[in-house]
Amino acid sequence: MNAPGMPALPAGLGAEVVGAAERVGSELRARVRLGDGRDAVLAWLAPELAREPAMRRRYVRDVARLRELDAPGVAPVLAAGPDDPKAPGAPPPWRLRLDPRGEALEEWLRRRAPAPVDEVVELAIALCELLAGLHARGVVIRDLHPRLCVRGDDGLWLTDVGLARVDILSTRTASSLLLEGSPYAAPEQLARTALDPRADLYAVGVIVYRGLTGLLPRGEGPAFLGEASPAPPRALRAEVPPELDALVMRCLSLEPGARPASARELAAALAGDGPAGASAARTICQHCGARLRLGQRLCLACGRVGVQFEHTPAGTCSVDLRAAKEDAAFFASLAGELQTLAEGEVPALNLVIGDARMYSKAELERRHALPLRLFTDLSHETAERLRARLAAAKLQVAVVDRSPRATRRLAARTFGWTGGITGAIVALTLALGAPAFVPIVFGSLGLVIALIVFLAASAAQKKQRPTLLRLRAAPAALPASDPLVARLAGLLTPETPAEVREIVGELALAVQRLVDHRAAAPGARAELDMIAGSLTPLVELIARQVERLRGIDADLAKLDEGALVRALAGSEARREPPERREELLLGLDRLLEAEHLLRRAVELGLEVRDDAAEHERRVAQALHELAAG
Repeated sequence: MNAPGMPALPAGLGAEVVGAAERVGSELRARVRLGDGRDAVLAWLAPELAREPAMRRRYVRDVARLRELDAPGVAPVLAAGPDDPKAPGAPPPWRLRLDPRGEALEEWLRRRAPAPVDEVVELAIALCELLAGLHARGVVIRDLHPRLCVRGDDGLWLTDVGLARVDILSTRTASSLLLEGSPYAAPEQLARTALDPRADLYAVGVIVYRGLTGLLPRGEGPAFLGEASPAPPRALRAEVPPELDALVMRCLSLEPGARPASARELAAALAGDGPAGASAARTICQHCGARLRLGQRLCLACGRVGVQFEHTPAGTCSVDLRAAKEDAAFFASLAGELQTLAEGEVPALNLVIGDARMYSKAELERRHALPLRLFTDLSHETAERLRARLAAAKLQVAVVDRSPRATRRLAARTFGWTGGITGAIVALTLALGAPAFVPIVFGSLGLVIALIVFLAASAAQKKQRPTLLRLRAAPAALPASDPLVARLAGLLTPETPAEVREIVGELALAVQRLVDHRAAAPGARAELDMIAGSLTPLVELIARQVERLRGIDADLAKLDEGALVRALAGSEARREPPERREELLLGLDRLLEAEHLLRRAVELGLEVRDDAAEHERRVAQALHELAAG
């Protein structure tokens, strides 16, 4: 099955060509099966390009550099030839690289996008970590197309990196660059010869945008021909977190300086570890404080939804900071709590502490006066829970209720206190035999004081102060409201063995993705309900196996190592069957089997498309482009 001009591979490899050769960029490629059973790709420079000395030299240099590249997650070059590519009459230079088993990212995006937000973020983090390793070795991919990425069972792989310059040179004309430009290539490629790693971050932005929306931000053509400011992902898909939306738009900037500084910085921001000030992308579970990926709603550390507090449209309560201290520990505690609770970046906490006359007029304009309104539009229950949390951090806060009911309670308290005091004074004057007009004067005076106090307190209570922050947005459909997710999340307790917790946590996230997908695709509800119904017995089977493994783990934990070794030795000496060990292994086997079936069912559900929702996204993108034009 050899194609014309196909190189002859060394006999020691035991390689067999298993597919027809096809043209990809500047190369011809054919699939190969090695003698040890591994898959590989044989690629050689196209004959018409190999006849050009400059192209040949560039290709040989790039292949040599790729062969020497020892970076994790990059498919290695196993062999290259010919031995002397510059010799007269030498065949086209070639390379043989490992072909990782898995699905090309291009196929995955075509099949699954728009995908669950946290799944896209997880993919982007893995991609950024691979890029960070390459960038540290001085490699810039230039055109990070999804077809170069493979999602394997053992992680993400990059293939055929480092050959973009040969592909660009092989087009030879500026017009072909315009016509054949990739939507993943950074726009500065046409204007600059030397590129820095931020060019690859543009491609990451395009991949994430497509994963979130199913669309390319600037269409199929090169970036410099598209819109200067594409429609934000959040405008096409409401459940995209604001922090992620801003991060993607930074990556898609036409100016490299506006993008994140490095792949490591971008990965940290996506993972929820972005430094304050550099990125607002810090997501923390409000229950246990564990870090969450952007878009991840279920905390695997405590098994609960990461958002604990939320605004109420008709909420009448606010939470105010009443007092502050001039010490670093206080401000560190305040900033830490607000960063966990608030949406976006917490502004500088410059407060007026003590006597306001100590500050100049310019300083007072830049600072926040106390009491400072932290959050507003809250229900009474949410405000009280928020007050209790902040008070536990030793912050002096108070709940301000502006509802009519609170106003009536304030009136009752005010007139009750003043009425009681006035009544006591009137009774005393009568007992002392004072003239009749004296009790009348004291009673009238008490009534006037009560009215003034009530009006002042009511005005202060209803005064509209500027609000410093908004709470982090809660998910549109809380996953814990779905019984399947709640059942799995309930198994994430300290009693569950650590290795089992990891499996169950990932399954809970997978089911959550299907639940969210079902809520976002009403046009495919019947089909998705049928798939979700098939998950119920699998979830129950998983729960039973986890409970069983919990019991075994608890029993084994009661034995010390010496006693356990003696018990096993005695059992073997008596030739007793190891039931407990077999029971443990059987439980793990059943858990893994159920895990595989559940993941497959979720994957089928996530592939279901809602044509109406996809049409709405395309219309929204087109309207944005018209408005921008």
